[in-house]
Amino acid sequence: MNLLEKARYGQVRGVELLADHPEVRLILFSLQKGQEVRGKGEPRVHLLCLEGEGTLWAGEKTIPASPGTLLACAPGEPHGAKAGEGRFLVLGIITPRP
Repeated sequence: MNLLEKARYGQVRGVELLADHPEVRLILFSLQKGQEVRGKGEPRVHLLCLEGEGTLWAGEKTIPASPGTLLACAPGEPHGAKAGEGRFLVLGIITPRP
């Protein structure tokens, strides 16, 4: 599966469930300028930037993100991603699936 080809950018942020197994849930977030996603309560989340630039955050920690940036969130910690000036593609990895 080519994740870059799965991106669906639009007026409304693109959210696509790629996999949903007892061990893991994979969600692809296709964000345009200024769009944001937020989450909370999942057992353990990792956010991986695949394309573009923006910010990733977990709890009080916010980091700039570009392709290859990975942020690990503590279990139950509020987290999210926000696009910068252009497109921002982020893979959310949730383990185990809630």
